[in-house]
Amino acid sequence: MNAEHNEQEIFSSSDEEFNTIYPLKIQKLSSRHWTPIKVAKRAAEFLAEQKEARILDIGSGVGKFCMVGAISSEGHFTGVEQREALVRLSNKISRRFQIPRVEFILADIRSIDFKDYNAFYFFNSFEENRDLTDSIDEDTRYDPSLYEANNQYLYKQFDSLPMGTRIVTYCTLPDIIPEAYVKIRSEIKGKLNFWIKRH
Repeated sequence: MNAEHNEQEIFSSSDEEFNTIYPLKIQKLSSRHWTPIKVAKRAAEFLAEQKEARILDIGSGVGKFCMVGAISSEGHFTGVEQREALVRLSNKISRRFQIPRVEFILADIRSIDFKDYNAFYFFNSFEENRDLTDSIDEDTRYDPSLYEANNQYLYKQFDSLPMGTRIVTYCTLPDIIPEAYVKIRSEIKGKLNFWIKRH
């Protein structure tokens, strides 16, 4: 895939074709760490259903979910990522293909004000702290206590948000979702789940 391809061609391609916009090392991590196009499209459809939807991707990696989501919906997508190299790469690619309504920021999730958003996507971003298989880089450390602390932090943030907040989780245990959220549906053999805060 080259720079002459437009954003619609990126979205309609296969995951294998889409991933060629990334360096080879990133491509090799795709099956474990980056959201498949089919999943990103389904999640974005749900998260951006409301007008003026502001969606936060928690641990955006190389930005694949946000870019596909922005192309396939009218929502505004923000990816937060703690690896500077991945943020730079995400911003470079989104500018190269002139993808609208998407931005990537370098930050720790604890510095983000969740109330600036009304919808969230989470693809088990903290899993590396308890499973170093196919780690993204050498900076990742095995720390199950950090995994638990981060999940508890997410739970508290989600719990503080207003009624109507939407969340999509992928390959994630449900213990980060407070009781006030109702599971609207589940797809891909329970891997992809859709939640709305109702109580």
